[in-house]
Formats: sequence, structure tokens, C-alpha cells
Amino acid sequence: MVRLTSIGNVLSGIGITLLGVAIGVKYLLESLGTTGDPLQYPFYIWMGSLLVLGIVLIVSIINTFTEMTGFVHPDDKLYANTLVFVMTLGTILTFGLLEGYDTADIQGALFNMGTMIVIAYIFLFIFVFGGSRISEGAETGQIKEMTSRFMLVSLILGAIMAGVNFALNWIWLFTASYAWAAGTLFMFAIALVFIIVFFLGRRYEPVGE
Repeated sequence: MVRLTSIGNVLSGIGITLLGVAIGVKYLLESLGTTGDPLQYPFYIWMGSLLVLGIVLIVSIINTFTEMTGFVHPDDKLYANTLVFVMTLGTILTFGLLEGYDTADIQGALFNMGTMIVIAYIFLFIFVFGGSRISEGAETGQIKEMTSRFMLVSLILGAIMAGVNFALNWIWLFTASYAWAAGTLFMFAIALVFIIVFFLGRRYEPVGE
């Protein structure tokens, strides 16, 4: 049902906007030298975004893995889940900027979570497109050949993911700033996701009711 997908997209937009507002309010309060309870306003806004994210995730799961709402076009699923991915990553990284939660331990854990999400996305994308080649012959019992291909591919994927992890962590060490590192990670993720979505959007995929 396109209507439910559209609702999810609108909510994703609202959630992403709330994250931007939370960040803007945080730095505005800091620039004004505000102290006390008002410093918690960004956290309350972030909580609103988190609530929206919970609803969006439920809608996304229903649309992606079930047919409870009827047929949903693959393009609609792709674009909707792109927004969900961006919003989820943004929600995680924004939490580390909030007053009272901007300690080194919390920021380190959140940055690592964001990095792992991006790396997992890269891994799954490559594996999905190369999976048929890797598993070729498995149905006819050619397990040794399949395993040998998987070993080589795992080395290549491991090197790529390790390189991405090193580069992202190096940015944090180089800038010595969670805000800059998180912002760079977020922009990298957005660029990566939209490049892949643009690439997939040009591919023909048969659909059916």
C-alpha cells in the first residue's frame, strides 16, 4: 500500500528534521552561554525523533517483509528504506552531541556503532551482488569450489571493510572532534547510500502483484 509507505516517508522526513533542529538548538544555546535546564531541550527534541524512528521502523518492517498492506513497488521500498537508514544513523550519532551524553566513552561507542552499520551496508551490498557467483555450483555439490571462492572473497571484503574502518577512525583521531568525525561519517554514509540507490534505480526489475 503506497499510502502507508508515503506516511513512513513523511515521518522519516519529520524525524530527520527534528535531528537537525536538536543540533541547531544545542549550538544556539551554547553560543548564547545558556546554562541549566534549557540545555536539555535538544535531548527532548532528540527523544521526539527517536519516537518517530520507532514508528518508521515498524512501518518499514511491515512494508519490506510482509504483504499485510498489499503490494509495494520495489522502488518505493528502496527509497523508503533509504530514508530509514539515514534517519537511524543520524539518530545514533546525534545522541553523542547532547549535553550530558557527550562523554568520550559514549561518543566512542556511538561512533563505532555508526561505523559498523556503514561497514555492514557495504558488506551486504557487495555480497548480495556477488553471492550468486560465490555460491555457484553449491546446488550440484561443488562445495569445495564454493568454499575456495568464499575464502578469497572474504579476504577482499575484509580488506575493504578494515580500510573503511581505519579511514573513519583516522578522521576522528585527526580532527580530535566527535562532531567533525560523526559529521564526516554521516555524510559519507549519505553519499554511499544515494550513489547505490541511484545505481539501482536505473536497473530494470520485474514486479508483480
